Amino acid sequence: MDCPIRTYLVTARSAASSGARALKTLRSWGLEIDEALFLAGAPKGPILEKIRPHIFFDDQMFHVEGAAEMGTVACHVPYGIAQRVPEGKGIKDKEISSIK
Repeated sequence: MDCPIRTYLVTARSAASSGARALKTLRSWGLEIDEALFLAGAPKGPILEKIRPHIFFDDQMFHVEGAAEMGTVACHVPYGIAQRVPEGKGIKDKEISSIK
């Protein structure tokens, strides 16, 4: 299918670790990935400068802020153990359900 949108998976993980699992998960959801880049801990900035994405999503604010500094629209995806808010500190469940 000819799609005008190119989708990249850029991960700090290595292909041998959970990077390949992330790619398989996205494919199982029906998402077509045009290119997958497994950086094995290398910084994402140089790759983002090369591909110049229109929008960038990441689960770590460090990467989101770095992309935004380069002029890329960047969005934080609050997912994973590092993103958990201690009990009693975040939005209450009933407030979240009213947002949905």
